[in-house]
Amino acid sequence: MTTTTPKRAQLTLTFALAAAWPMLGVAAPASDSAYRTDSQSTHVEDATSKGIQQVNMITCIMSSMRPDALVNQGSYNALVDQNKCDPNARSGGGNSASSGAGSSAPSYMSAVVDVTRSSNADPMRTRTWITDTFDGIESTIFVNVSASAAPSSSNPYGVFRVDYCGKGAVGPCMMRGFLQGSASGIDYFEIEGGNGMGGGGTKALTLTTSGTDVGAGRMQMNEQGQTAVFSFAYNANYFRRSDGNADQCFARDATDPETGMSVWSYGMYNADTGARVELNSGFPIDYSSNGTTYHGHIGYWGLGLPAEANAGNGATVQRVQYTQGQEPTKTNYTLVKADGRLMKYTKRTRTLAGIDKIKFQTFIGDATNFFSGATSFQQYEMYWDDAAGVFKASGVVECGNNGCQTRDLATEQSVSPAYFSGMGGARGWSQALGGELFVALAGVGGSVNSSAVEVVYRQQELVYPVDMPANLYCLRDCPTAASIAAYFAPGSNAQSPFAGTSFNNWNPVQPADVLSYTTDASAALLRDGNAAALTFTDREALGSRPQYQWGVRTGRLFTSLSAAVCSNDNSRYCDNQVELMDVYYQWETGPNQWNQFAAVRDGSGSIVQFDAPLQVTYNVPNGAAYGAYAGKAIVLQYGGMGQLWGIPGHCVSPLTNAMVSCDTQNSRYVPAFVVPYDETLGRVSLGGNNYLVKWLDREIRFARKDPATCAAAGLSLPSGLTLPTAAGLVDPSDAASPIYIGSKPTLTAAPRVIHGEVMY
Repeated sequence: MTTTTPKRAQLTLTFALAAAWPMLGVAAPASDSAYRTDSQSTHVEDATSKGIQQVNMITCIMSSMRPDALVNQGSYNALVDQNKCDPNARSGGGNSASSGAGSSAPSYMSAVVDVTRSSNADPMRTRTWITDTFDGIESTIFVNVSASAAPSSSNPYGVFRVDYCGKGAVGPCMMRGFLQGSASGIDYFEIEGGNGMGGGGTKALTLTTSGTDVGAGRMQMNEQGQTAVFSFAYNANYFRRSDGNADQCFARDATDPETGMSVWSYGMYNADTGARVELNSGFPIDYSSNGTTYHGHIGYWGLGLPAEANAGNGATVQRVQYTQGQEPTKTNYTLVKADGRLMKYTKRTRTLAGIDKIKFQTFIGDATNFFSGATSFQQYEMYWDDAAGVFKASGVVECGNNGCQTRDLATEQSVSPAYFSGMGGARGWSQALGGELFVALAGVGGSVNSSAVEVVYRQQELVYPVDMPANLYCLRDCPTAASIAAYFAPGSNAQSPFAGTSFNNWNPVQPADVLSYTTDASAALLRDGNAAALTFTDREALGSRPQYQWGVRTGRLFTSLSAAVCSNDNSRYCDNQVELMDVYYQWETGPNQWNQFAAVRDGSGSIVQFDAPLQVTYNVPNGAAYGAYAGKAIVLQYGGMGQLWGIPGHCVSPLTNAMVSCDTQNSRYVPAFVVPYDETLGRVSLGGNNYLVKWLDREIRFARKDPATCAAAGLSLPSGLTLPTAAGLVDPSDAASPIYIGSKPTLTAAPRVIHGEVMY
């Protein structure tokens, strides 16, 4: 395969065109291997992208149902993973956006699809009924698509029309819109909220084009009383945009060093054969209740079924197994559920010098002697500066109802290693090291030999009931069922959900203050000293305490009290001894599937265990594109095709594409660099074996230039463009409409398509 890397980035609206960006081919693996043939796609991310997110998502959903492959084959069920189509599931606000762990579990929407075409002279019509939750209400999205011509060099968008309406069981559309493409461009309008005809947000776009490389448009967004209007134009080399206040110019040059790139999906492959590295991470299931069959998934990250299915512990679900060209077979399994889960953390080590410039977050209880002006009881972002021989505090982590953001400090502050001496060391969390870390600094005074200081980080995995230790002990952040209930009770004055003096307690613990737990393998539960289950799933109550809105997690749990005896006082126990253990555990409980346990028992009564994500090491290449991580070894987690996460990130401005502090309004958190599609620079390792990584889904953010550059290139902003309005809406759910798609068919067959893959 002979290819070249293009110089220009093709300007596309994501829903209209995803340009492939081929890379240079090399000799091995073989040209027909998955490493060579798995497709790659690139889209442009811009401030105007927010206005078309809903259509981007709907279009992703539609393409993932593969209507093109099942024309005139009758109605069929399809499953679409929302996490792969929703831009907010992978980027946006929050510093954990690229960590992936919780969001890697599939979140399937089910749909019924019917695709017909009377003849080659007639348009292809796709009627779709998507089951979803809209504003907390179970709803159906009715979608009608008519496509008359495919995209071509002279008509980059083809000829098509998409009309949609999202509504509950009764009442008008809560969300409705249309998207229309032709040789002259595209028009898009959407309205949502209120009664579907007003009182909510609206988005409108018109784009005129005279070919792939020349076009202009206007967009208007009205949300929550705020209005944003953009006009834009592009030619073969530049993209110009204005919001009425600032005129921005960007180069369409993919090789420009200031062009930003982020990857949201990677594959991992055998370095010799180029075959995909597949994990047994789960399988599709069906669950039937009250005459309705629900389609979902069970896997390492838990249960994925529509909330309305309400499948409880002990329910019968059916595994759906596919064989190419045959009807799927179904096998009964028994669902095992618990309102919490136990995680195991296994020790890995490197030196302090080995984490030079790798950022981590740490909680500072007492800021005395931390640095001048520091605040107590605050989460800070830090890193070790090996050349200076000190830690550097670079930001403050602030959490609220919309997650956590890092606010950059005006000036990085130096922190002596001696600050952490009395606490036994520095404790924190690092995305680049796969999670929690501990820097052993007990007894450190002034300077340290960073090559001799041990840094402990952990490999995390789910504990199945058969592997639960019989007894566990806790010294810090140790809840009981009663302490959790008391903290979240209305009007409570409790300081934490943890019992006694264990909250944030780093001091040596007397034997009488050690909390003990037992495990209940039959129910997959952790029980306190009163045999009460350590569970709490009240979403509203948890949301009233923002620091616990995602659930409650214990401190470190361990199996041997003698191993936790303080090194300088054998009458008490110390948490820093727990941090040095080869293995410890943590229990978490909450309302989300990722802090609950779910599995299935097979016909013999054995729980089916799924593969944990692989923890691989990536040696980041040298070069300016990799920033502070150039030349460093970081830890990534691979959860199966498309799921490689752990690359550190930063925030960018959607208006300028420049890097900004994450507390900047409307900033987006993105991975800081891209693992290149390259047999040498794109390798990861695990247990002495090497694997190849290939990016599959990439975004480009254009390099910003002086506005005079666009003006000199003859690129003018449009005037006089008329935006589409509500007058163009047509309702596919209305029996009186010319595009009425009818009532949703009742189907009991297993899904024929699972997120883009035709199963049978």
